Amino acid sequence: MKIGFIGPAYPLRGGIAQFITLLALELKKRHEVKIFSFSKQYPKILFPGKDQIDYSETKPDLEIEPIVIPYNFLTWFSAAKKIKQWQPEILILKYWIPFFAPVFGWLIRRLRQHKIKVVYVIDNIIFHEKWIFAEKFTKYALGKADVLITMSDSVHDDTLKLLPKANIIKGFHPIYNCYNLGNYSKESAKKKLQVEKKKVILFFGYIKPYKGLELLIRSFPSILEKLPDAYLMIVGEVYGDDTVYSNLIKKLNMENNVTFLNRFVTNEEVELYYKAADVLALPYISATQSGVVQIAYDMELGAVATPVGSLAELVLDNKTGIMAKDVSREAFADAIVRYFELDQGELIRNIKKENKKYNWETLGKLIINAMKLYS
Repeated sequence: MKIGFIGPAYPLRGGIAQFITLLALELKKRHEVKIFSFSKQYPKILFPGKDQIDYSETKPDLEIEPIVIPYNFLTWFSAAKKIKQWQPEILILKYWIPFFAPVFGWLIRRLRQHKIKVVYVIDNIIFHEKWIFAEKFTKYALGKADVLITMSDSVHDDTLKLLPKANIIKGFHPIYNCYNLGNYSKESAKKKLQVEKKKVILFFGYIKPYKGLELLIRSFPSILEKLPDAYLMIVGEVYGDDTVYSNLIKKLNMENNVTFLNRFVTNEEVELYYKAADVLALPYISATQSGVVQIAYDMELGAVATPVGSLAELVLDNKTGIMAKDVSREAFADAIVRYFELDQGELIRNIKKENKKYNWETLGKLIINAMKLYS
């Protein structure tokens, strides 16, 4: 079977590109696969980060052809032509923000005329940032798809409300099993980062207001009162004003207890920070699912999260981590302290059990079987 993807891929960076790559690699084991990528992803004026390119050393072993600029309508015609010429039986798209709805909706309407089946894997339906006409854009993008795959209960319910007549199947977010390269043990990672005698609390990934980093920083003095050897490691590029966080760290006199690495890290670097950590912090104000949890679990690292969105589906309270009682700095500080009271051996055994559920092979089969069911 010929399976095509439309979406960002190497050398474009980010979790969406990584997801598409890993799913494509899995499907490539049994099918002919090609990614039709973006030549550019966002216009510079709208991109809140510093760079859109992935400088990781390893290029994925996939056929990737950049064919379209999502915000340049003139590129859409040639993109549709190139996809039609390749003649995929199935097209897979990720949906995460309405910015891409116009190009996705336009392309699939033309491609479905050529008996190409379309499936979306959906991250979000209700968006963290406010988008004008978000609901209309989303309906336009998804309305003509053959199958919609959601990755959490909350997104499944939101999708069902928006598109009650669509073929919607609940899937899951697989483990990001591409970062554990075996270059570090916990001991060697801690030594390299000079945090050998610390309880390292890791905040990882793109930094946006809804992810709650400010809440975490404000909770940290309370954590230090109970855990004097606690150490906060913030690793990720700030989308917006980074002085909000650096000034707050200074104001709370925590410079000696915090590392703030304000940049995107390459695939080869990810393992170092996760292996050095003792817990992943998810102080989100709002959430659907979280890819950073799926990196942590592959490293056998537990998490502490706020009770928002679908995080409770991923972080099992007192099993694979701790759920805070509410979204407040007091509750999050208490949850961090309780995490270090857990039996770490039992925690790792529970994480290993969960990892068996979240594999790329199962998701790949789910997508193929869904397309057969609704073809």
